[in-house]
Amino acid sequence: MEELKMLTREEVANVLHVHVNTVSMLREVGIISGIKIGKNYMFPRSIILAFENDYLGLDCSNRKNALKSKQIVDQRRNLSVKDIA
Repeated sequence: MEELKMLTREEVANVLHVHVNTVSMLREVGIISGIKIGKNYMFPRSIILAFENDYLGLDCSNRKNALKSKQIVDQRRNLSVKDIA
């Protein structure tokens, strides 16, 4: 079994080369999911990898653009599910 590794908001910001507030914004709009532990959120590595793959080429630099990008990704996912069914 792989070692479970959770990342802090600061570690995610470092990996993505963004400000820690951007990580919080991405969590708030539902682009990345975190697990609340005490007062802080922890993020599984798998969530960050999925974000990198799903949002490649999309603009998530601010809340407005992030919400538009989320709609695009959600539409892609819905199309993929319909193709399977």
